Amino acid sequence: MKVLFLTFAYPTPENVTAGIFVKEHARAASRAAEVAVVHLDRGGGRFSIEETSDDEFRAIRVRYPRSKLAYALHFVGALRAFRRLQRTGFDPDVIHAHFFPAALPPLLLRPLFRKPVVVTEQWSVFLPEDPATLSPLMLRVARAALARAERVMPASDALRRGMVAQGIVARYRVVPNVVDTTLFKPGTPASRTTRTLLFVGLLYDAKGVDLLLEAVALLAERGDFRLEIVGDGPLRREYERLCATLGLGHVVSFLGLLPKPEVARRMSAADVFVLTSRFDNNPCVLIEAQASGLPAVATPVGGIPEIVDERAGVLAESGHPASIAAALEAVLEHLDRFDRKAISQRATARFGTEAIGETLAAIYAEALSA
Repeated sequence: MKVLFLTFAYPTPENVTAGIFVKEHARAASRAAEVAVVHLDRGGGRFSIEETSDDEFRAIRVRYPRSKLAYALHFVGALRAFRRLQRTGFDPDVIHAHFFPAALPPLLLRPLFRKPVVVTEQWSVFLPEDPATLSPLMLRVARAALARAERVMPASDALRRGMVAQGIVARYRVVPNVVDTTLFKPGTPASRTTRTLLFVGLLYDAKGVDLLLEAVALLAERGDFRLEIVGDGPLRREYERLCATLGLGHVVSFLGLLPKPEVARRMSAADVFVLTSRFDNNPCVLIEAQASGLPAVATPVGGIPEIVDERAGVLAESGHPASIAAALEAVLEHLDRFDRKAISQRATARFGTEAIGETLAAIYAEALSA
């Protein structure tokens, strides 16, 4: 079987890591299929279609500007890249689109593509907590297009419910994000009296790092933990100033962006993972932390309650530093009740490459038979 991954990206804080999500799904799919990738990149510059270097999959990037012609170029670029692959021997059996804008060309121009289409949706714009919304026109387009897909695969059931609430009628199957368990696996934290709390993510409003810092300030007198913040984003300087204002320089470290192997190393060595989102979907970093065996303190927004139960951590009230502080204290006081090996095993069974690969293979087969 051959599967074309068709992706859509343009630079925003929310989707700067979207390529990572897609690549992990492509790796899972490649267990049972030959995979190629076409990136539709509305990032500016002149219209172009070019092969890109990728050590795992054949990849084509379609670049086009954000202009009045953007939507036309989106469709033309997708079709021309598709035809290029066909001419050079890659004729896909299934098109797997990531984010509904990527699905629009093969769904709305179906007589030209003539392939079954499945769609992975990860965009939190469909969640009620996300202040962003689709325009009425784009929502109508999403409804019309996704109704035609053989399968629509939200990354969480919360996202599926949000899509249904916005009138999107589709053949749904929830398929979460994937974790590389060869990289993210349990370690043995060093024996120490100072515990390590770890946050990994983009530093923008959705992730609630300001709430986390205010919660840490409520506990700073304990003196038995440190917080490491891995990531970067538009609010980093603001958060660093807040950290200084709260007098947390001796407790909090901003480490910036780190390569994935280093993130994995820090996860395996940490004691608690923290994610205090205002809104979220199916966060990869939380799944990676679980594969590393980390108990978590998180907020019950979006799909997070589908990941964290009482065996894997504590959920705090979103938007409330005092509740987050209480949850952190509860976990720090009772770390011994969390079985790191069991947390990792459950994450591998649910989110590992093998598990998601089997699910995708079954969905591709269903799409072909449909």
